[in-house]
Amino acid sequence: MRRMITLLQQCSARLGAPLALCPRAGRAIWLTFVAVLLSACSVGLPAAPSIPSPAPVAPALPASPTPIALGPTLRLEAAGFELRYPQGWVTRVVSTTATLAPSAAALNSGSPGPDLVLSVDATPLEALAAQFGPGAAENPESLFELSSGAARDAGYSLSATSAITVAGRPGLAADLSAPGGAGRLTVLIGPDAAIRVLGQAAPEAWAANAETYAAILASMRFFTPAAPAPTPAVTAEQPLVLREGPAGFVLRLGGSSGPPRGRFVAARGLAVAPDGTLYLAESSRGVWVFAPDGSLIGSFGGDELLDAYDVARAANGDLFVADYGRNAVARFRADGSFVGRWGSVGNAPDQFGFSSPQRIALGPDGSVYALDTRPGPESGRVVSSVARFSVDGRLLERIPLPNDLAPADLAVDGLGQIYLAESFGGVVVKLGADGQELARFGDPAARESFAAGAIDLDARGNIYLATYAAGVLKLAPNGSVIARGGRTVAPGKTPDPGEFSLPNGIAAGPGGVVWVSDNSGEYSAVTALRLQVDQAAAATAQVGSEPAATVTAPPAEGLLRQWASEASASSFYAPDYDPGGATGPPDVPGCQDSPDAWAPAAPDSLETLEVRFGTPVFALGLNVHQSYNPGLISKIELIDERGAAQTVYRATPALAEPCPGVLSISFAQSLTRVVAARLTVDQRVGTSWAEIDAVELLGVP
Repeated sequence: MRRMITLLQQCSARLGAPLALCPRAGRAIWLTFVAVLLSACSVGLPAAPSIPSPAPVAPALPASPTPIALGPTLRLEAAGFELRYPQGWVTRVVSTTATLAPSAAALNSGSPGPDLVLSVDATPLEALAAQFGPGAAENPESLFELSSGAARDAGYSLSATSAITVAGRPGLAADLSAPGGAGRLTVLIGPDAAIRVLGQAAPEAWAANAETYAAILASMRFFTPAAPAPTPAVTAEQPLVLREGPAGFVLRLGGSSGPPRGRFVAARGLAVAPDGTLYLAESSRGVWVFAPDGSLIGSFGGDELLDAYDVARAANGDLFVADYGRNAVARFRADGSFVGRWGSVGNAPDQFGFSSPQRIALGPDGSVYALDTRPGPESGRVVSSVARFSVDGRLLERIPLPNDLAPADLAVDGLGQIYLAESFGGVVVKLGADGQELARFGDPAARESFAAGAIDLDARGNIYLATYAAGVLKLAPNGSVIARGGRTVAPGKTPDPGEFSLPNGIAAGPGGVVWVSDNSGEYSAVTALRLQVDQAAAATAQVGSEPAATVTAPPAEGLLRQWASEASASSFYAPDYDPGGATGPPDVPGCQDSPDAWAPAAPDSLETLEVRFGTPVFALGLNVHQSYNPGLISKIELIDERGAAQTVYRATPALAEPCPGVLSISFAQSLTRVVAARLTVDQRVGTSWAEIDAVELLGVP
């Protein structure tokens, strides 16, 4: 039944468009409506009574004198239905729920607007009958009563129901209205599933959109869903990796192409380890783990997690996951082994509301902060708070949030201060550890600029936002924008590299890389960016930023220069010119043949020299000191902690002047931590022995 309530996914689950279907004035009531509906599903009400069919009334779906033109077909194999929709519309599919709108902007809106937003979901009849009795699965009246009763209790007005038939399947429809929104709810008894179709727009716009709703509804066809295939031994495969894109683009994982088990149903929360390892909370396969270069390491939690929404990594490597499907937080070891979980639905202090937790963060002491939303004591009002737990699930405290906030995401800094992404208001709210408001960042005249689906912090207290309209932003601790990246895709288009439709997760990683998830169902993906710094804004932000004492202490950043500490080679001129001559700083004076450097065994061969360094770094450059016959290095590769090699230099070998010479190369900061370099020396051009005295690596720890 939870899957049947599309309102949960569209309003309170914030699948990229927080409260997009909720009336501005009736927003709190709408969330309460969702919560009450879920309450009915979760606690198991008695079977709804079978109600005799009412006498026919005026049709709820008037025929249009000018038929609405419909184009593409959307087919949900697992849900057992298909429908057609207008050309140019955007769609999102999550499990057995489809959401459609004329543009991504309509889905991103904080309140109903002039465009129709339509949601369709399916629940197996067998599941309905098992939980609510056969009436819920056999009679449209019972199904409608079950679905709409809470709406009346929450203050919604419903018109009289109208009997309707779609593709031979019976159903009921009624109009809904609230102070800030209007729409129509239709329930249908399909051959294998109960179908709900909800459409909504602003009150003044609903009449103009009702015909489109009716046309899409009339286009629906039903079929028996295919039996699910057995769970494969490998639950995740390497997603498609794109590496070409605009300035600042690093790579993109996922999208609508690639192997079926390498596609994301809904890419959500992200976390990054100090070595750049990426963790992705994904609704269908638990947590995916990627190397910084996008290579799939593996996945875990597929059996233990019902619907993973967010992930946070502790200093010791433990992973905490917001299991939205179970209203719980789960804990895993660094190797993915399950430790345990805590949480359930209820009003007790250590329980969660029906749509929580979706977002979690870790405090400086390792405690787990979880966003919670539940109906308040006043009818029609929703209360948000942050519940803080110990690592074993013991409730430490509840931190109430200001009444006007229903944040989409949270982050916690090194002092336990809380940062909230309030997408509806378009602000970032900073709270003290006790919940007292300290600052608000954003422009009230341009709410869309800071309206974000996700927020993160780096070790210096800079704030990262994945916004719906302004791309990815980096804010200084004082709230000023100092860097940008990516952009919002144009309505009706599939995102190109570096573009986002419904950003829903963000993580600032090492090496200057920022990861952003885009959870639109057709092309859900994860993108790595390097933001473009606004130098003038960054300089101003530094002057006006907060004292260092108010943010996490900065890490040991800055350029590290180190000489090779170990070396091996394909050969060496025995007994004195061994690879050890290439370690440490230069010690051969001038240009000369010296046993203090490395030289190959023969003067006309193709050789390799591999040098290793003591401290892994995100590499930026390499200096090779050639003490005799320089210019014969034809290739240089960097080797990371996993043993993967990346070529950063190629050249045609030719004797060079002056001698001695230093080959200095620079390159974009490596995505993975480099521990070694392999040099290919080509002496086949007929010169003589090439000798290398020292190799220096430059990088960021």
